Amino acid sequence: MQIETHNDWKHLLFYLGLALLTYHELDAVARHEWRILPGLSLLDDGPAMAVFILAHIPLFAILFWLTGHRVDAIRDRSQFVVDLFLVIHGFIHFALSGHPLYEFKPPIETITVYGGAIIGILHGALLLSRHAKFKRNQ
Repeated sequence: MQIETHNDWKHLLFYLGLALLTYHELDAVARHEWRILPGLSLLDDGPAMAVFILAHIPLFAILFWLTGHRVDAIRDRSQFVVDLFLVIHGFIHFALSGHPLYEFKPPIETITVYGGAIIGILHGALLLSRHAKFKRNQ
């Protein structure tokens, strides 16, 4: 059963969060994020950067496919997982902000990481409230 159309404002809010994450990853390359990631930090910069960048291609392809899926349940669950990730990702960045190899700087970090976390909270709450409303009406 289709509850709402895929093109409503809640989906736009979600895609704003996904766009912030996508652009954060561009900044992550400029800021050498792999230097503080477990595993990748053991490699030299060249190979670590290549693995970091290439790993994002299938990851984002799958994210785009799942979060835009035409089946409501798949799309909603996938979007909720991304919402959770955006929030957790914000906490991780906050916790690592004092690390000597942490190169992220405001305002780009503030907008992409912490803005994404705020969007994740808002969109996740909307998904949960819609799900609760749907369950009550069944």
